[in-house]
Amino acid sequence: MRYINLTNEKKRNAQVVFKSIPSPKKVRMVTELGEPLQNKRLLKFTSENSLQSLLNQFKDAQHVSEAIIKEDPDIDIELAGKILKNTDRIYINEKEKVVYKVQKNEKVYLPDGTLKEERTPRYLDANIDIEDPVLWTGKVFPRSKICQKLVFNKNYQICHINGLTYDFLYGMAKELASKDSMMMLTAGKGGKNPLIFNDGGKPYRAFLEGRIDGDKYCLILHLTDLELKTVIKKD
Repeated sequence: MRYINLTNEKKRNAQVVFKSIPSPKKVRMVTELGEPLQNKRLLKFTSENSLQSLLNQFKDAQHVSEAIIKEDPDIDIELAGKILKNTDRIYINEKEKVVYKVQKNEKVYLPDGTLKEERTPRYLDANIDIEDPVLWTGKVFPRSKICQKLVFNKNYQICHINGLTYDFLYGMAKELASKDSMMMLTAGKGGKNPLIFNDGGKPYRAFLEGRIDGDKYCLILHLTDLELKTVIKKD
């Protein structure tokens, strides 16, 4: 279980759990005999048979096409189609050679796709289950409007672990459901930072949604790192 230290509207905090709830599959793929399908990872080509490697070898696309017609250099008969099991990620350069000293850069783009900044990636520490709890900011946003401004790309369900945390979370869900709104959550000292769920992970803006049905409740934590903006084209 993964824990989050959460604060309610009365500034009281409790450690609860969160988990992802996968949607059930509506379509099931089977063979002609009704047997379930199994996915396999197959080797398509090696570094010697990739398109970039062939372009480096034969200089241009025309010569690559002629070589494929005559010799089939794009296929390794011994390895093509081999089933892959355990694999490791490596980095290669433009010549399809393995590199061992890699310097990563983070690119920041403007809404119109223009490169704004290129910088060294920041390593951020998780901040959801530490001494400073995740804060209930009091900033509510109507559900009908916030979905028109933000793109939510992750969702977690907040769950209780005992009777006390059930009352704690049910009260939060009831408050949000009555307002038909989402509550913005922040983290860190002073409550000004986005939520980071893993060491070295991405920061996310978080919004909490609540639903109730009798004595049952549902708290959904919506995460986003994308904002919908209007692109103004200059003539």
